Amino acid sequence: MPRHRSAAQILREVPPRVRAGLLRLGLDLEDPALARLFVEGVRVADELIAEEAARDAERG
Repeated sequence: MPRHRSAAQILREVPPRVRAGLLRLGLDLEDPALARLFVEGVRVADELIAEEAARDAERG
C-alpha cells in the first residue's frame, strides 16, 4: 500500500506550470472543493500505481 500523503503535501508538490494548466481547464486548486477532488484523484492514482507495482513484483 502506498504511503498516505497529506492533502497539503500533494498540493504543495503541484508545480506552478501544472497549476496554471489546471486553472485554464477550470480546476482552481485554491477552491477547497476542487482541491479535495484533485487530492482524491491523486490518492486513487497512487493506489492504482502501487497495486500495479505489486502485481509486477509478483510476476517477476
